[in-house]
Amino acid sequence: MNIKRKIAIAAVPAVMALASTSVDSKILLMSQEGWEVSFDGAANAFIMKNSVSNVPDSSGGTGNITFDTYGGVTGGNDDTSIVTGLLPNVWGMSLKAPTANGLDVTMRLGLYTHLNGGENALGNGQINIRETSGSVAGSFGTILFGRSLGIHQSNAILNDMLLFGVGAAANADQSNTSLGRIGLGYLYTDFRPQISWTLPGMDALGGNFGAKIGIFDPDSVVADSAAFNATDKNSPRVEAQITYNGGIGDLGVNLWVDGSYQNTERNEAEAAARTQQDASGAETTRRGANGNDNRDTDVDSAGVGFGTKLSYQGFSIVATGFYANAQGIRGQKAVQGLGRTGALDDVGTERKTYGGYLQGTYDFGQGTSAGYSYGGNCLKRTGSDIQTRGVMNCQTMHSGMIWHNVTDNFRLVAEGGYTEKTWYLADSDQEDSFGGVGAFFFW
Repeated sequence: MNIKRKIAIAAVPAVMALASTSVDSKILLMSQEGWEVSFDGAANAFIMKNSVSNVPDSSGGTGNITFDTYGGVTGGNDDTSIVTGLLPNVWGMSLKAPTANGLDVTMRLGLYTHLNGGENALGNGQINIRETSGSVAGSFGTILFGRSLGIHQSNAILNDMLLFGVGAAANADQSNTSLGRIGLGYLYTDFRPQISWTLPGMDALGGNFGAKIGIFDPDSVVADSAAFNATDKNSPRVEAQITYNGGIGDLGVNLWVDGSYQNTERNEAEAAARTQQDASGAETTRRGANGNDNRDTDVDSAGVGFGTKLSYQGFSIVATGFYANAQGIRGQKAVQGLGRTGALDDVGTERKTYGGYLQGTYDFGQGTSAGYSYGGNCLKRTGSDIQTRGVMNCQTMHSGMIWHNVTDNFRLVAEGGYTEKTWYLADSDQEDSFGGVGAFFFW
């Protein structure tokens, strides 16, 4: 089986989540009654060198400022470590019932493991169950219920070459995967409890269009000060996506647009804290021009993502972007235990974020490919940010990668690059450089 085909349908955990009702596999067991059990997965490891320079400090007259990193490397480290990349190691299993009444019913379970976890000789890396779902497919499309990959920003991460690399934050203290380009070109889609519907092919439009919509378990919205978190999750999160896959002659064209929306009420304690802060005059953006009290009692977290992938012979170009409100710089939910994400400021005001990445790759043939990408995410300051904090402005990353498919099941990878972080009210930026080599085994 060609390795590109294997990756697309089985080896990548994120792709397996999207295609959980039709996972192909090298290991397939079948019964006479028509039941099917298949196994698939991947394992990877990288040896990485990571260093940090130009740790930020406060500018003259600003006093003692705490510089928010929102989960990024805080600076000062210079280490070598053996890590899993952006993808953890995974063992996946799919159970499919015999087709009946035109329906295909499938169950999916994915166990995800990590090399990282400190210096405990017994090992204390995390084990995640990111996929546990069932699905029903028929003429109406596919309905999935359970935990699986989210919809919003999923194409941005699935088209990122760093899906098979390490990328940002490759330091020895991680107890989970690396960050890849999360927060440096897109927001993390996450694996979420959901009920989602993938519509059947739209034949009336040539069969090149697709659509997906789902309701998801909502998240708390995280503020820089915990007193202003929005935690009353009384309505689900909604995500949707429209795609186009076609071409013009030898030019392959993939387009997509996706979005998400969640409304989260502030509980009584959060509302009281915010009212007190308003009364002190430190935050006045919620008052109308006529002086009326327009303080909000809820938070609207919303975002839109878009992108394209153009392919011509061995060349591929990917360009993506997003704009979001109250979703943070890495994602509304804390990513991999990274804590604050910048969705709300110190007094609970919603922050705007935006970003994207540009990537070019070339397939030289004989299993060898190379690519380069650049992108980043930025926060827009609120009134409180201007007055009180050294809030992160932008974080960007350059990345280069070369990989070679030794066999259909074994890939060697070499990568390198650096990230740059900037803050308001800082004398200097911070640069993190990384580089290393690793390998993937697919089955």
